[in-house]
Amino acid sequence: MKKNSFSAEVKSELCELKFKDNEAVAELAAMILFGENSQSEDIMIKTDRAPIAARIQAALKKSVHEEIPIDILKGKRSFCIKLTEDLLEKAGVYISEDGEIALDEDIYESATQKRAFLRGAFLISGTITDPLKGYSCELFTYNEDMAYLAAEMLEEFGIKAHTVKRNNYSVTYLKDHNSVSDFLNIIGAHKQMMDFIETQIEKDLNNRSNREAICRAANLDKTIEASARQCDAILKLQKSSRWETLDEKTKELAMLRIEFFDLSLSAIGQKMSPVMTKSSVNRRMNKLIEMSEEN
Repeated sequence: MKKNSFSAEVKSELCELKFKDNEAVAELAAMILFGENSQSEDIMIKTDRAPIAARIQAALKKSVHEEIPIDILKGKRSFCIKLTEDLLEKAGVYISEDGEIALDEDIYESATQKRAFLRGAFLISGTITDPLKGYSCELFTYNEDMAYLAAEMLEEFGIKAHTVKRNNYSVTYLKDHNSVSDFLNIIGAHKQMMDFIETQIEKDLNNRSNREAICRAANLDKTIEASARQCDAILKLQKSSRWETLDEKTKELAMLRIEFFDLSLSAIGQKMSPVMTKSSVNRRMNKLIEMSEEN
């Protein structure tokens, strides 16, 4: 059986995420603007992946409360969803008299909506290089304004993005491992983010020739492995009612662990106010893991 590409694995994880109404609208708007479209009477969103087509349907139902059929194009394993102009306006997308497509700024007002918008853009048009081969992430669109908008959103999250014209596309791209892993975190692909980081560490280990460097990398690998287990436990708890039973200090510590997944427990403790010792941080992390594993 052919192994899925890294991009496909990321998209599969994203298609499993749930969204609120405002997130659904932002994600849908991005898929409209970054997807292949025909500027005639209707806009068409095309994808070659059934889960993404189903995701578009779910976003439509959640945001504009419409059931839209999926057409399978003859001779191709391609799925197409047609949207009328009134549905586009409900999704915050407008077509001017000269055929230009614009987006309602309210769609991406909050950080949560920006994350959803970037997620939708990646789902419909994004690619990420297999981390074994390099570090590159790209978003493609026919709409140059959207490429710049995506770059601006990324920079608001502290990620330096670039844009370039390539054939008929405008491309927003990232070219270093930190930017790509941060992007995966922003759009909600936490499992693939951890796999990406672990692969990166393995590559670093293989490229280092002296014993001291290998030992340092091995210690970092242990830190990431422990961090991955802690982050998985925290994400699991956030989806359960047990999250609300935690005290605010523990919640704050948990969110720092998610944000700074590559730091040691001592470094995480230094970010708390007042500062927490490594043993205190470790004790709370172990408690979170125990809670996540309880039936």
